[in-house]
Amino acid sequence: MSSLKVITASAVLIMSSSAMADIRVADTQNGAWVTVTENGQPAANASVSVANVPQQRKMYKTDENGRVFIPLSLQSSRSVKYKATTEDGKQSSRFAFHSTNNK
Repeated sequence: MSSLKVITASAVLIMSSSAMADIRVADTQNGAWVTVTENGQPAANASVSVANVPQQRKMYKTDENGRVFIPLSLQSSRSVKYKATTEDGKQSSRFAFHSTNNK
């Protein structure tokens, strides 16, 4: 009976994670390219924001390829939290490390 519970719980986790949006971040010299996908496909018009950088309060929208550039002017290397919401209302967040050494 316990193996049935493990299999059921695993199936639920796999199904729930595949229904979520996914965020990928590429650090650049002046900011970050953020790509949002939903079920493996680009999420056009997804809203993306930066949660833990006080001077960055703007909301950005992804293009038809699910990408958006977010300008960042950081004084020191740090981890930045990105939040994305797709048009279907699916949400995701991710931390990405940004280095000031590449500037």
